[in-house]
Amino acid sequence: MFFLCYNLTMNKFFLLVLTCICLVIYAGYLHNGFVFDDKVLVEANPLIKSGQLLPNVFKSGIYDYWTGAQPYDRMYRPLQMLSYYLDYNLWGLKPAGFRFSNILLHLLNSILVFYLLNLIFNHRLLAASSSILFLVHPVHISSVAYISARGDLLSAFFILACCVLFLKFLESKNYLLYFFSIFAAAFALLSRENALLVIIFLILISSFSSKGAARFKYLYAFFVLSAAYLVVRCIIFGPSGLAAHMNYINAALLPINFLNIICNYILLLFWPVNLRMFHSAALIGQLNPLVMFLSILGIILILAVILKWKKIKQLPAVFIFGSAWFLLGIIPVYFYFNAYPALERALMAESWLYLPSIGFCVIFAYLCLLNKKGKLIICVCAAILGGLVVGNRVYWRNDVTFYERALRFLPPDSIILRNLATAYIDSGDLKKAYTAIKKLEKYYADTPVVNVAWGQYYLACGQAKEAIGYYQLILSRSFFSNYSMSLCYAKLGDFNKAIEFSQLSYSQNHFFKENVMQLAVLYNKTGQAEQAKRYLLLVKQLDPKGEYYLLK
Repeated sequence: MFFLCYNLTMNKFFLLVLTCICLVIYAGYLHNGFVFDDKVLVEANPLIKSGQLLPNVFKSGIYDYWTGAQPYDRMYRPLQMLSYYLDYNLWGLKPAGFRFSNILLHLLNSILVFYLLNLIFNHRLLAASSSILFLVHPVHISSVAYISARGDLLSAFFILACCVLFLKFLESKNYLLYFFSIFAAAFALLSRENALLVIIFLILISSFSSKGAARFKYLYAFFVLSAAYLVVRCIIFGPSGLAAHMNYINAALLPINFLNIICNYILLLFWPVNLRMFHSAALIGQLNPLVMFLSILGIILILAVILKWKKIKQLPAVFIFGSAWFLLGIIPVYFYFNAYPALERALMAESWLYLPSIGFCVIFAYLCLLNKKGKLIICVCAAILGGLVVGNRVYWRNDVTFYERALRFLPPDSIILRNLATAYIDSGDLKKAYTAIKKLEKYYADTPVVNVAWGQYYLACGQAKEAIGYYQLILSRSFFSNYSMSLCYAKLGDFNKAIEFSQLSYSQNHFFKENVMQLAVLYNKTGQAEQAKRYLLLVKQLDPKGEYYLLK
């Protein structure tokens, strides 16, 4: 990467400005806590706390230790887990440390955007403007503020680095750069599944190179790498390594819904307000006259593009590159927008825009610079967008504000009410928890969702018998429900029954530290010292940095 360092020294002032902007708009997020899946992937995850357990991240999906092996949509992201391991050893379990790493990665990605666009268009002002817009755009909050979205940042970093290295190789024919680009692509694949797009991005940027048709022959290695990655997934996960979720809507309606999502995404990039997790669009579930009209119109536009391709090729290269980058980057959304039927809507996660938004930023910057006051327009836009980033930090403060914000835009019967109720319980606001569960009960009465919620509520209230009554209604209890049953019986003084449920929880999940500690405490209270010591040692294996001891 020596060539990158050399060239960047010529842009010290710009890089300093970029760094200052990044710190100003995201510094407020450092005070926020863990939210949503951060609790599972980081806070409760023993795989990132123990060097002894760390090799497991190369043999399992990132959620497998908590949910067990899933039959589809397996997330194999060992580099994401390795980055958490490094964070944990640097900062402990301080959310600010993990979030600082996200902010740093976002800054580095903005620098790579500048460098890549400058290589392609040889237009420093266009590249600088695009990178600033990319840095400050609020749609990236859910990738930067959300620690669990580290995979988006890492895959983007390695994809962009791969593209830069490959272009530099085409210029210099320095094969060391070529090998580095292949390694960067491999690291991208180990960060997030969307890195399979790297070969498409390389074809795109190669099309803008003037090194002749021979440049494409160097892409064969990346095809081989992608195939090897898929083979590795099959070896590790078996058939589920390539399995995707079943479609919950008519297959004929998938392209129509996808087109609708693309339009919504473009609107979101132009008007980034009402940002939140679980951003979604209404599912188009049937063909009505309006949908048919829009579908036919879309087909006509596609045919027009094909027929008029020669004229389209005469458009400025920035338009072609930006549009192609955006549309190619958005491809994975087609396969996942209907993966969460509980939402009853088409998911359009803001984090899925992280890479595609580069195409939008470069086109927007180009249009601004066509104006005589282009620099001023970009500065004003950057200031407004940065202000929106600062203003949104309150919604990521903790689980309560996080879920309250999300539910403002979801249907009243959203299952996310269950998460909000748990957040209220964890924060000690039992009055609001009760209200949330009663509301949930209107839509999900006599279901495990409500029974677990009431069980947690009564356990938090100290009413163990009532909590047990609700947990017993659950026919198939998870390791967490069995652990909760153990806590209830322990409160009632029935330690043998508590041990029985804790052992059942342990048989379901060996990695749940709180339950293993519960077993150590229970065996200690029942005078079984050897068993207590055994489980205390297991706790220390799960979290070597923690300090644990048993009172005599």
